[in-house]
Formats: sequence, C-alpha cells, structure tokens
Amino acid sequence: MEEERLPGIGARRHRLAAMLRPEIPSVVDELVREIRRALPEYGRLLDQAQGAVLRQRVEYVVKLFVDLVEYPEMPRGDAEKMFRAIGRAEGHAGRTLDALHAAFRIGGRIAWRRISRVERQRGLPAVDVSWMAERLFVFLDEMTALSVQGYRQVQDRVADAGRGLRRRLLQMLLKRPAVSRSVINDLARSAGWTVPEHCAMVALDIEAGSQAHLDLALGTDVLADLRDSEPCLLLPGPVTSDRLQRLSVAFRGARLVIGPTVPVTEAAASLRWARQALRLVGEGVLPDVPMTVCSEHWATLWLLTDTPLLRQVTKRRLAPLTQFPSKQRSRLAGTLYAWLRAQGNVQETASKLNVHPRTVRYRMRQIENAFGEELRNPDARFEIEAALRGLELLGVPYNS
Repeated sequence: MEEERLPGIGARRHRLAAMLRPEIPSVVDELVREIRRALPEYGRLLDQAQGAVLRQRVEYVVKLFVDLVEYPEMPRGDAEKMFRAIGRAEGHAGRTLDALHAAFRIGGRIAWRRISRVERQRGLPAVDVSWMAERLFVFLDEMTALSVQGYRQVQDRVADAGRGLRRRLLQMLLKRPAVSRSVINDLARSAGWTVPEHCAMVALDIEAGSQAHLDLALGTDVLADLRDSEPCLLLPGPVTSDRLQRLSVAFRGARLVIGPTVPVTEAAASLRWARQALRLVGEGVLPDVPMTVCSEHWATLWLLTDTPLLRQVTKRRLAPLTQFPSKQRSRLAGTLYAWLRAQGNVQETASKLNVHPRTVRYRMRQIENAFGEELRNPDARFEIEAALRGLELLGVPYNS
C-alpha cells in the first residue's frame, strides 16, 4: 500500500493500537449496554440460554478493529467468514436488517466517542485522529456489507424454499385427475397460502428462469411456476385492473395471456384456455399485444380450439362450393358469410362487400342452388357460418 512506504506510519499504528487496547473491555461493556437498551430484540437475546452470543460478537469486532489499526495487512478471511456468519445468524433469528444496521451505527458512535476521549486525554495530533476516523468508518462499511451478504444468503434460501413449495402447490392444483382438497389445504398451510374460491391462470412467453421481482410486484398470494418450459401464474380472483397493471409492469417485454376466472378446482381449464390463446397470438391469429385477456376473444378460442375438427366441419358444410372454379368459389364464400352475418339482408350485405345489391342477389341464387335446403336448416346454417368464421380467423380464403 502507498501508506506503508511513508515514514513513521508503522510506528503510528503501533502507538495508536497500544493506546486503544486498554479501552477494549470498557468499550465492550458500554456497547452491550447501549445495544440492549436501544434494541429490545437484542435485550431479549441476552435473557435466553445463549445470552453470551452478543457479548462475544461485540468483543470480537472491537478487538479486530484494534488489530487492523496495528496490522492492516493481516489476513481477513476468518473475519469475513465471521461477519457473514453474523448476518446469517440474524436472518435465521428472524430479525430484520434494520436491527443489524442500528447495532452497527451504535457501535460506530460509541467507538468514535471513545477515540475522541483518548484524543483529549493523550493530546493526539489531528492527523492521528483523522487517520483513525478514516479506518473506523471504512471498517464499519466493510463489516456491514459482509454481514448483509450473510443475511441475504439466508433470505434467498428461505425465499427459494418457499417458491419451491408454492410451485409444487401450483402443480398439484393443475393435476388431472384432481388432487383431494384436504391434500391441497395441508400443502397450502405449509406454504403460508390461503386457498381462494376462484382464480385465473396466466400463460406467459418469457425467458426460462425469470423471477421478475414477482413477490414484490404481485404479492404473496400469487402462485408461480416460471421455471417450466410453459411458465404460468395463478392469480386469486377476482382479477382487478390494478393487479393486471402490476402484472404488466413486472413482466414488461413478455407476452401474457389472462385465462378466465374459474373456481380454483378448475384452474387447469383456465390455463388450457390461456395457453390456447397464447398459441394463437404466436400464430398471428390474435393481436400480438403485451397482454391478452381470454374473455375478449371467446368466439375465436372456441372456434379454433380444435383446428383439425374445424377443417372437417369446413369440408362437410362448404362442400357445395367445390363445384365452382377456385376464384368464383372464394367470392361466393365471402358473399355467403357476409349474407349470414347480415341475417339475409341484401342491402347490408352489399354494403359490407362494397358491391351492388344486384350482384349479391345473383351470387345468392347460385349459392342457394348449390346448398339447397341446407340454408334453411338452422343447424346447418350455424355450422356453415362457424366454418366461414373460422376460415376468416385463420386468414384462409375458401378456394379449395
């Protein structure tokens, strides 16, 4: 270090450390008293069987600071492990980082007060006081950072374990045949989750493994499985606009589809619809927007749930058009679809097609001759219109 090459630095370190060592016992006593007074959670700790733990920690920290004043290049591996262990112990004890930070602040305040007293008693020069102050606050920063690392290791492990349990709960809710309600309730209690009456499933198109600050953004009542190849969420119902807004923010840049709100026992059905809609978004059938709500696209989802079946209906119900040439067949199919949607109103049909009403009448005579009685059969008409609607959704003209 640059400082080590300056004349007199080594002597200063030894001299200052020698002044501080006699102060260690009384500083430790003062620190323990003040921490117990200011932080009741540590006061309770000292009333338990392992009441000496806090004193041991405080004594270790104070001695370490004095040792580093004298020997700044001493190995720090054991000290770093100790501070991380302190942080982990706080995490396991269920205390917050606020208590840990407050204890460090108290330590810094008392240590500086004692250094100031030594300065007055020994008449230390300002340069020595400044040098010690710098080391004290660097030491406190490093100690705090290492303890926080240990604390967060515990929190991360607890969070991971909780997420794993909640993922298992979600998987059980989606199982078919359904898992018994008593098993679900027992697992929900273990996960700290309240089973709702209703829920909506969300299908997502995101990078595998993304957590996206889920707990903070959506609340702990949301179940998630984001590690699966087809990630999903369970939102307790009713799903509010505020919830959807937070969902959009949490997964900005992803595609999301909100399934229908159903009884929680039917969560698998809600997810099936959501994944169907997500597939249709990917195929360009539904608009490619960040968030799709299934309830706004019921007809499309219903018609395209089974595309091979739709093709069979199309083949059967539109077979009369195969007698016409391909180009004419497409025009007649479009006219028939517009006429059915206009409930047989020629003027409205002509307006939709941007043709003259006489053209519609001429085409409809051809269509009626081809279909015969089927256009007067309610069931047949329904299937014909459904087939034509499905082709429109798929963007496929009927010309084959």
